Amino acid sequence: MNMPIEIAKKLRELSESRRDKVRAVVQRHVNACRRLGIEPENMERVWGEAIEAVQIDDHYPEKLSEKWPEWEPIRKYDVYESPKAA
Repeated sequence: MNMPIEIAKKLRELSESRRDKVRAVVQRHVNACRRLGIEPENMERVWGEAIEAVQIDDHYPEKLSEKWPEWEPIRKYDVYESPKAA
């Protein structure tokens, strides 16, 4: 997978285990795009967000599963709930 020089520099600064996790996140994204029949766009952003996700998730190791390679970033997406009529 090709990546910009700036992203490659950030990736080199990570430990080997973090680099593996970042690569897994990016590969999962690319595979999902292929399954949907679309070309991945803005790979610089994908790499950057994968690096950030791994760094954030590694700050909370007690929440991560030790079952590598089943590792996934921890995510919580707030879902909008419409106001309830009384």
